[in-house]
Amino acid sequence: MKFYSFIYYILIIVCANSLIANEIKYSKIETSVKNLQSSRIIDSSPQRVDSKLKKGSHVKLFLPYLPYLAITHSVNGMLARPANNEKGWEYYLATNIEKIDNKTYDITLKKDVFFQDGTPFNADAVLLNLEYFKKQPARGSGSENLYGLIEKLNDYKVRYHLNYPSGVFYHQIVQTPFYSKKYLDKYGWNGKDSYANLAEPGPYGLGPYILEEGYIEGDRSTPKAVLRANPYYKGKDAAKVEKITIYTSLNLEDAKNSVISTEGELDITPISFSSEVEIILSNYAKLIVSKTTNSYAVHFNLINGSKAIKENKIRYAINQAINKEILLNIAMMGEGSLTPTTISPHFYKMDKILKRLEPFLKKEKEKFKNINKNDYLKKIVTDYQIENNMDSKKPLEIKVLTSESFLFLMKEIKYFLEQININLKIDVVQEENKIFKELLTTYNNKNEKHWDILIWANFDWFKHPYATLFVYYTNIAWSPIPFEDKLHNMINKLFVVDVESDEYISLIANIMKKSYLNNYMLFLPSPNIVYAVNKEVVFHPRPSAFIPLWELEVTDLHWSLRKDKEYPEELKKPYEIIRKNF
Repeated sequence: MKFYSFIYYILIIVCANSLIANEIKYSKIETSVKNLQSSRIIDSSPQRVDSKLKKGSHVKLFLPYLPYLAITHSVNGMLARPANNEKGWEYYLATNIEKIDNKTYDITLKKDVFFQDGTPFNADAVLLNLEYFKKQPARGSGSENLYGLIEKLNDYKVRYHLNYPSGVFYHQIVQTPFYSKKYLDKYGWNGKDSYANLAEPGPYGLGPYILEEGYIEGDRSTPKAVLRANPYYKGKDAAKVEKITIYTSLNLEDAKNSVISTEGELDITPISFSSEVEIILSNYAKLIVSKTTNSYAVHFNLINGSKAIKENKIRYAINQAINKEILLNIAMMGEGSLTPTTISPHFYKMDKILKRLEPFLKKEKEKFKNINKNDYLKKIVTDYQIENNMDSKKPLEIKVLTSESFLFLMKEIKYFLEQININLKIDVVQEENKIFKELLTTYNNKNEKHWDILIWANFDWFKHPYATLFVYYTNIAWSPIPFEDKLHNMINKLFVVDVESDEYISLIANIMKKSYLNNYMLFLPSPNIVYAVNKEVVFHPRPSAFIPLWELEVTDLHWSLRKDKEYPEELKKPYEIIRKNF
């Protein structure tokens, strides 16, 4: 056994033991790696690419979380698209957006833009797409009833009349793709609970990549989809990799092993936090870590879950029993940030919002100042059992539905809850869309599996807290919370309030306070995202769900171009950890 592998296993054993002892606070695993290795090299792949399309190049990705959102801007075209800047977007099919008043916007379109089938994109295409969207809008998007009259001012200029002022208009247009007439005539807009994507392969979009095989939508996908560079797409954001294969339902451990132990099977995959050292010591992979605005969406089933989970005092006990600092520093290897509710602290103006919540959170924390916290919470649980004629000598059973990706979290949470007489019965499914199927059918009592707690990765898709807070919007399928008038109205306000106003800060703070007091969800730390990436792939992760495939590049030493030549021995050394968006 290699020395580094031995050290790795020792670290894992020590971490596991410390979780049980609850005595040691660990820093990030990166610190240990720095002490172990003195010969790491800096990634040179960005200096060995030229931002041009390489014929024959092929990159393979595993996208287990929201794959339809990850790739949509690479296949489809919108007026604007996500960007790594403060406002969160940049122009895409539009060249200018002029706000006339709080309900009217003039939008100038790019000229000489064509759908992948050769038909022109112009004002007529915008009007046609919005006509179809109004017939079957994406439910729960906040834009179902947003658009009023759409006027054609000339061939490349349109005027949007909104039905009401929108504080998130620019974020909404980032989410609204345009399709060719042939696609719309065949499928229209699907009216689903997740935004539409391509229901079948074909030249229906406007992006730098054409969907050549498979399909990826919010509620369904093929295990594999293949994209091909759009030969008619011009500009600096044209494709640099000729072919991209996307997998949606691999085993996470198998995906990791495919990247680190061989070449040609997989180039990019998210990995579990505990796999960081393995990636660093790999011959073929490098470790890329990105700060994010993502969160773990952990729902309590208040629609048809168990009687116990509908009790706020039981949800309170569950939330309070979990030591979030230990969860972050041990199970998550320090890769993330603490947050009092479900919203990432990295959203715009969250520093001011959390400052406003400080007195409230301090007062809540002081409740446990002079008492044994676990004893207090355990009494809440056992008292509930006695009140409901249950045997308090047996643990209260709570049913959890999780994908394989989050089993590591649920195992640690299970340990914490055992201390207060709660037993988690964990049901594991491999594919994310099966989790969504159960979640999105619960609101109308059509879920097939009984569940009390359900977890999925809410990777930010809005660059606005609505990306997290929409789970409290009590009239949509994403929210297993019975309709609650005050909460519903607070979320409605999110669509109208300007993010630059003090009202925005007050509104988000009040939503967070209400969700905290009512324990509408299980609150966990917000995660960084950690990738294993082939050393000869240049990859720039975003702090959200979006993956700009047009930015992917490969060097001449990549397996798809190198063919039968051996990978150079000098590049098999451990690489420095690459941290993005920090």
